[in-house]
Amino acid sequence: AGGKFSVSLKHGNTDSEGIVEVKLVDQDKAMFVCKSSWSMREANVACLDLGFQQGADSERRFKLSDLSINSTECLHVHCRGLETSLAECTFTKRRTMDYQDLADVVCYTQKADSPTNDSFQCVNGKYISQTKACDGINDCGDQSDELCCKACHGRSFHCKSDVCIPSQYRCNGEVDCITGDDEVGCEGFASVAQEETEILTADMDAERRRIKSLLPKLSCGVKNRMHVRRKRIVGGKLAKLGDFPWQVGIKDAKGITCGGIYIGGCWVLTAAHCLSASKTHRYQIWTTVVDWIHPSIKDIVVEYADRIIFHENYNAGTYQNDIALIKMKKEGNKKDCELPRSIPACVPWSPYLFQPDDTCIISGWGREKDNEKVFSLRWGEVKLISNCSKFYGNRFYEKEMECAGTYDGSIDACKGDSGGPLVCMDANNVTYVWGVVSWGENCGKPEFPGVYTKVANYFDWISYHVGRPLISQHNV
Repeated sequence: AGGKFSVSLKHGNTDSEGIVEVKLVDQDKAMFVCKSSWSMREANVACLDLGFQQGADSERRFKLSDLSINSTECLHVHCRGLETSLAECTFTKRRTMDYQDLADVVCYTQKADSPTNDSFQCVNGKYISQTKACDGINDCGDQSDELCCKACHGRSFHCKSDVCIPSQYRCNGEVDCITGDDEVGCEGFASVAQEETEILTADMDAERRRIKSLLPKLSCGVKNRMHVRRKRIVGGKLAKLGDFPWQVGIKDAKGITCGGIYIGGCWVLTAAHCLSASKTHRYQIWTTVVDWIHPSIKDIVVEYADRIIFHENYNAGTYQNDIALIKMKKEGNKKDCELPRSIPACVPWSPYLFQPDDTCIISGWGREKDNEKVFSLRWGEVKLISNCSKFYGNRFYEKEMECAGTYDGSIDACKGDSGGPLVCMDANNVTYVWGVVSWGENCGKPEFPGVYTKVANYFDWISYHVGRPLISQHNV
């Protein structure tokens, strides 16, 4: 036994079709793959393995005339559909009766005939039937037919991020939706017992889960006690100590002029327009402060700015890329900044984590509607608003800005809240800093929502400066 893993197609009329045969690394001979385990997931991976970059053809089947086979066994293969080789999938051995029990495939090749009105074009250029989009089955091979789905049909589950996944991924103990909603409300959810068979290769699913369980998890966005939402920072309610443990105040000689968000280590995220490079060492970072006129000295930790990093493409005229990082000074010989009562907010890695009409929270000191200054931390619930260009025209940049507010203008982020957090919670009550308060007009009035720097757009920029382990979901 030994040699290399290989996959080939047998008994086909062309090199793009046939019965699937696999030679495992530690097996003496090649074996056919069982039909019972075969789906578009496995078919796409097999075709990718064979060099067909657009995967399998979902419309065509390989027609095989009568064939005698000597083997009484075949290989059952299970893939997740994200692999690039069948070698990454799990194989088990099963009994077979005849050639009709064997898996066949037709790999996708660019056809001469043009697509029909019923065709869906995948990102990779492949065409599939429109009816196969948003059904939880990755017919495209690049997942593009299961994205941007307002609803899912067939045996599929609709993720809040508008992605369709197979229904068997629901409550399987592993997060498949980026917002985690496929693993919510799973009490009493029965999983299907697997048939006992001889596993010939490593169980890739089990191995992946084992490795994930060993990875050091990032601790962010989860408060020591659950925040209890009270009834419905203009129109906002007073915050209590511990409500927003990631909120910081940025103080200069005039007082707290801007907010910021603690994201872990010695790092604070804020708006670029809040800061001046020439004043770097004058800035104080106040944490766990609720009332800055009558601060609770025993609770507050004050740190000093060591370095400010402005986004290199920040435009003070248009507020594009209105984002900056403050690195706080470490005390003495300490390895890190010690903020015992602060908890970092998570940094979102995907712009699809939250959607328009999701309810999120803004917090800050700011001003009330009539420009009256506020000295106590306030908060309010707002909804993410789509198509903000209808309010602000070409001054709103969709990719790097986010709009949020209430349709009657009762809750808004006003002058003085700049740099502060717009946070959203996922299905598992983990808090992400979705926006940084940037700009807006006619504070607290209908049809003038607040505009925020969209943090997900800057994940790579943030990770470049603070180090990916600080903000990645797993420290790898």
